[in-house]
Amino acid sequence: MTIRSVIVASGVGVIGGMLGCAANSDYVYQPDTANATAAGLPAARTPIPQEAPQGAIEVTSYGVAQLRRDGMTIPALHVRAIVTNDGDAQPWTLDTTQQLVEIPGEGRSRPIFANADVGTLPSVTIALHERRVIDLYYALSDTVRSASQLPRFDLLWQVNTPARAVASRTSFDRVDRAPEVATGYDVAPWPLWAGFGPYWWYDPFYPRVVFVHARPYHLRGNGRVVVGGFGGRFHAGGSAHVAGGVHR
Repeated sequence: MTIRSVIVASGVGVIGGMLGCAANSDYVYQPDTANATAAGLPAARTPIPQEAPQGAIEVTSYGVAQLRRDGMTIPALHVRAIVTNDGDAQPWTLDTTQQLVEIPGEGRSRPIFANADVGTLPSVTIALHERRVIDLYYALSDTVRSASQLPRFDLLWQVNTPARAVASRTSFDRVDRAPEVATGYDVAPWPLWAGFGPYWWYDPFYPRVVFVHARPYHLRGNGRVVVGGFGGRFHAGGSAHVAGGVHR
C-alpha cells in the first residue's frame, strides 16, 4: 500500500484561554501493565526486543483532547509513544500509520494526526542512543465525544527493528484521577507538551481506516493545528509549509 504523506512544519506557541471541557480532568487512562510514569501520567514500558532488550517503548495517554483545524473542532484521543534505542547499532523505525487504537464496538482506527520533532512523518527513525517522542491523535467517533464515554481502549503498537518487528497490545482503563496524579499537559517540561513537535502529519486518506461511526472530516493543505489540553490550556502550531512524500 502506498500512502502519500503530508507534513506540516510549524512554529510552536501557547494560546491562553478556555474551550469548554477541553478534556475531562476527573479521569486518567491507566495501562493495565503500568510500570512507569511519563509527564506525571501512568505509562507502560516494554523492552525492545523482549528477549534481548536494546531499548524500550513507553506508551501513555493524555485522554480526550479537542483539536482545532480549519475552523473545525475534532475530539481526539491523544496517545504518546516514547521510543529509546539504547544499544542497537542499526536504526529502528516506527510507522505512525501502523499504530492503531481499538475501541469496543467501534473497531480500529489509525491516527488522523501525528506530531514529532522529525520531518520524516509518518515514519520515524530511532538511531542508536536516540529517544523519540511521537504524539498520536485518533479522531473519535460520534458515539464517543468525551472521556466519560470512553471507559477503555487498546493501543496496538509496533516498532520495526532490523531483527524483527516488535508488536504488542496495551490496554488502557479510565480511572478516577487521584489528587496527586498530575495532568500531563500541566507538568510536561519544554519541549514535551502536547503539540511540542515542529512537524505535523495528517492522514490524507482519512476516513479509510477509522472507527465504525467516524465523522468524515475533510482536511487539506497546511492548516494550523491547535491542541486543547486539560484545564483549557492550548498549544498551537503555526503552519510554515507543507511537504509531500510517498510512504510505503
